[in-house]
Amino acid sequence: MAGAVGRERIDETIDPELTIDRALETYLKKGYTREWINQRLQAIQVRKELTDEWDSHGVQKGAEYAILTDEITPQNAIDFSQLLLDQENQ
Repeated sequence: MAGAVGRERIDETIDPELTIDRALETYLKKGYTREWINQRLQAIQVRKELTDEWDSHGVQKGAEYAILTDEITPQNAIDFSQLLLDQENQ
């Protein structure tokens, strides 16, 4: 079993899309709807873009991330997501 898991991770390194497929399958097995899963994956993507932006401005992981995260309201997250979409469409 451990060998199979190790092989899966190596395969995922070669083809990262396999990681997304595995996450999708896991969420479906747990009973989540496809809509919920899509929203979750989008939230992960937005969070990654946000933390990449913080990194580019020298924000330190840990306490500084926690402070900034606490400052973000759901509306701010929506606004940031819309800003990213607007930038992509320009």
